[in-house]
Amino acid sequence: MAEPASDEPRFTLGRSLLYSAILIALVFGMVEGALRIYVYNFRAPAERFDLSTGTFELRPGTYSRPNSDPIVVNSRGFVGPEFQDPPPTGTLRIVNVGDSCTFGGGGLRDTYPARLSELLAGGSDGRRFQVINAAIDGLNSELALRRLRSRVVPLAPDLVTIYIGWNDLMKFDPDGQVENPRLALAARWLDRLWTVKALRKLLFYNLRPRLAPPRTGPESRTGRNADYRPAVFERNLREIIATARSIPAEVVVMTLPSVVSDDMSLEDLKRANVQFPYFRGANAVGDFVDLIAAYNRTVRRVALEEGVVLIDLARAIDGRPDRRELFLDAMHANPAGLELIADEIARELRASGVLDRLRERA
Repeated sequence: MAEPASDEPRFTLGRSLLYSAILIALVFGMVEGALRIYVYNFRAPAERFDLSTGTFELRPGTYSRPNSDPIVVNSRGFVGPEFQDPPPTGTLRIVNVGDSCTFGGGGLRDTYPARLSELLAGGSDGRRFQVINAAIDGLNSELALRRLRSRVVPLAPDLVTIYIGWNDLMKFDPDGQVENPRLALAARWLDRLWTVKALRKLLFYNLRPRLAPPRTGPESRTGRNADYRPAVFERNLREIIATARSIPAEVVVMTLPSVVSDDMSLEDLKRANVQFPYFRGANAVGDFVDLIAAYNRTVRRVALEEGVVLIDLARAIDGRPDRRELFLDAMHANPAGLELIADEIARELRASGVLDRLRERA
């Protein structure tokens, strides 16, 4: 005798997989949303994400930190002291665009723009300069371009300096940054997800150093980055230059100096606080050196092709015998390094004729 048909719904394998996928997508969306709320509003007390401009902004105020000078953000949302807008007659305005390497400690003294202001003020020709630090921790080239458009262009600077690239280099997998990658859209879409960013940091910043020491010596160079060209970074850099020129302003770009070198041992890396990029296949000294070189080749080529002044900080610093005494980690300069960077910028601004051209415009 046949059993009566049941009124309960029957779940096929396909339907079960569909519901599971929907549930996973909902959970992932909730996690992504929560992370964005945290990052945009609470990750750093001095920062917030402005949805209207699509980039981070600084909140005016003074933010104390243990064992460090406080972060000082003026009423206009820039690191450093208050400034007059427009500047006094005869005063030339210089704006420094960058990431944490330019943001420095975020105080009144512990940044290279602060030191640069002192150096330029000491000129013997009577010229006056107003140096504004427009950097924010964590900016990549795309976010820096948006900050330039939203906050720097209205300042109508006479000179814009550009020191950017470390967050592109450290956090974006090269597979998604080349000109025609096979999985470009997927890779670049993943790069924008804060859930993916958080997982990468957990895996490659927190766990990988404990589980797998970086490779050193000749075998640490696989050649994977030997001919790499970071096309997304290059495109953003060209847009940054074009935007600054439209102000119009003189433009200076800078290469990325680093403490990392081929001859570093595991002990050297530990002593120098070197952290490797946040993606797979990036745990080798030789490959890291090649990756940095690839970005610097791009900066040099773009400067040449766009006809802007290049300040080659990498070339000036990388060969110094005291190189390892100038950095806090792989890319952030300590006070001695910041002073050296400011000295190099001031020297090159004079030697290249940029300051003379600015004087003619004043």
